[in-house]
Amino acid sequence: MERGNDIEGSLADQLDRLTITFDNWNSLPPEVQELILAFLPLNQLFQAALVCKNFLNVTKRRSFHQARARLRPRECCLSPLVFYAERDSWHLRGFDYENRVWRKLPPFKSPIPAPDPDLFKDFLVAGDKGLFCMNVGKASEAEKLYMYNPLSGEAFELPALELSRHPVVISVRVTLAKKNDDMVASSFVVIVIGSAAIGTGSLSRKTDVYDSVKGRWEAGEDVPGAEFSLNDYQTGVYCERSGLLLCVGFMVDGRKGILAFDVEKRKWREDWICPFHDPVGDSEVMVHFAIAQLVECSGRIYLFSEQEGVMNVRHCIDRLELDSGSEGFTWTRVLTRERQGNRGLLVYPEYTCVPVGENRLCIFNTIEKSGVVYDVTGNEGVAGETFGSVPPPDLEDGVLFHSLNPVGYAFEARFGVSARPLPGADAV
Repeated sequence: MERGNDIEGSLADQLDRLTITFDNWNSLPPEVQELILAFLPLNQLFQAALVCKNFLNVTKRRSFHQARARLRPRECCLSPLVFYAERDSWHLRGFDYENRVWRKLPPFKSPIPAPDPDLFKDFLVAGDKGLFCMNVGKASEAEKLYMYNPLSGEAFELPALELSRHPVVISVRVTLAKKNDDMVASSFVVIVIGSAAIGTGSLSRKTDVYDSVKGRWEAGEDVPGAEFSLNDYQTGVYCERSGLLLCVGFMVDGRKGILAFDVEKRKWREDWICPFHDPVGDSEVMVHFAIAQLVECSGRIYLFSEQEGVMNVRHCIDRLELDSGSEGFTWTRVLTRERQGNRGLLVYPEYTCVPVGENRLCIFNTIEKSGVVYDVTGNEGVAGETFGSVPPPDLEDGVLFHSLNPVGYAFEARFGVSARPLPGADAV
């Protein structure tokens, strides 16, 4: 049998080859069927599942997902992400920066409901290592939290929160593991924080953590400070080195800055004071942060902001170094640019910032669906030069919609990561 990188030609050629070789697909052992399809490139695999029901049934098997994961542990890394509704289904396109191409993933399957395109934004969506965690409950109803793998279509509904609410922060961290030497398993931790609904001030400081190994929610410490200290929909950024989930919000002193939650201890850093960067010599008397979004890139943490000054509006990217400086952190500005175009109503952030490669950040226009890529390895001046661009995708007849939170993360598409925790795995 040919190896995966030796398979060439169109999908039709490959299917003809199968037809010539095998008189009856169903006569083949299941493991042979799975191995044949597992060698197809990702886009051709999806096409094969569309044109032949027998192929589709194979791609639904968990054993096929495992076979595929052995050949390709990671299919691609997608960023930025664009959500849209088409033919009553939720669709996703992501930019594969390594190959400079937009990729279309399969439509989301039941029980994930299709979004209402008449609503400007609806769901809160977090993602990590092949899985999404999303709240798809309607605002008038209780929350509905799901883990979902868009490649395998596997979904797992999390238990209801003890204090029912629609959180403003959802963060998910997936841990990959090996089982039986060759199967990728997963465990995950989901953190939900706050509530932005009117009349839910008592819930706006609540923190809950779901550990898939334990299979239950655990209450964390309340957010320090006033009610609604966290009032921006976001996914936060997890700092692996310190074990902290960082979020943008109002600190205990009332200023806007970074709040820190210790995931293992389930406690907030109450003495943590980390205001936004204020460069020495800045001539602006008052700066309003119209956008403030944390983003992780190559293991480093950045704050992307749209700042309104007295005379101008600008985009800034600042790098945050923890455990350094006299205050326990230092900011370094790596990029400043004038905001491009006229500013409209801020119903949804017109610009977001996403990682697109090693030490590369893209300032992405969510309306035009295009972006400019910058190198952020140095300090301001070095990082000011553009390093490429992200063209807009062809969305055909799809109706665009936005998640409640700016999607500031890259999504690694993986078949082998299960939305349902698998026991008996050793972390890697």
